[in-house]
Amino acid sequence: MKKIVFLLLTCLLAVMSMGKPAAAYPAYAQMAYETPREATGKIVCANCHLNQLPTQVEIPQSVTPGQVFDVVVKIPYDHSKLQVTGDGSKGGLNVGSVVVLPEGFRLASEEEMTEAQREEVAETYVAAYSDEKPNILVVGPISGDEHPEIVFPIKAPDPAEDPSVAFMKYYVYVGANRGRGQINPNGSLSNNNLFRSPVTGTVEEILVLADPATDLPPEWVDKVDIGDGYPDTRLITFSTEKGLAAMVIPPGPELVVAVGDSVKEGSPLTNNPNVGGFGQADREIVLQSPDRVKWLIAFLAAVFVAQVMLVLKKKQVELIQAAEVLG
Repeated sequence: MKKIVFLLLTCLLAVMSMGKPAAAYPAYAQMAYETPREATGKIVCANCHLNQLPTQVEIPQSVTPGQVFDVVVKIPYDHSKLQVTGDGSKGGLNVGSVVVLPEGFRLASEEEMTEAQREEVAETYVAAYSDEKPNILVVGPISGDEHPEIVFPIKAPDPAEDPSVAFMKYYVYVGANRGRGQINPNGSLSNNNLFRSPVTGTVEEILVLADPATDLPPEWVDKVDIGDGYPDTRLITFSTEKGLAAMVIPPGPELVVAVGDSVKEGSPLTNNPNVGGFGQADREIVLQSPDRVKWLIAFLAAVFVAQVMLVLKKKQVELIQAAEVLG
């Protein structure tokens, strides 16, 4: 059974990887990491989405057992900007989010949600990170223009039903990205990146490959990697003191060098097309006992009544003293 599941997942990833790289990122993260939050506190999305941008989170200060509440993740960015897609064309930014809840908290079931919450979850495809970790939820990539914020309807646990849960303060960790990543799951650079010269020398030639699989010059076939092989991939050759060298640049980033330019190792060959980024935030939430709330209300009511009685008693004493003086 496990072998069949593994084969199905492998086929799924293979099919997904044939499309735009961004579409496969959540699946790769879930397959590669047992948990999305590292021991350092960093959420693993930051390993591929290198630019840092803000993330905003709205969450109740306290909840009671069995309560269904919303965790709202807001992902601000300039919606007029377009990102480079896998084939080099421009498109709107995708967004995604990871919410790491305390153990015992989970995504509310359809029966526990309101109609509005059910529609929101259906549109954003909120899912558990894994069967073993229902307290970790993921979304994305989805359209950022249609979803500037993502709502996660959450069901609070009940300590009476789950002994591992206690009435106390917990932390919720949230990460959100907009745009595509700069690092592919295999560690290579995506086309949403700035490319630098691998050598010091002179730009000898710039070839635009309509079909990299067939247009790549024979002398470079076994020496360079054409990547995904999208049309308009560029092959740049350099003349150096040690001879000719070459580098493949996928479509998307704009070249900032021309034939005859002198370059140094590490100097930019393209602009940086990345307009997205990742951000994370931590929030506190208290699982509050209803009995404690009731006793607090009773205590405050008793204090209020006692204060009123003291004021009335003081007025009564003042009236008696005034009568004795007049008498």
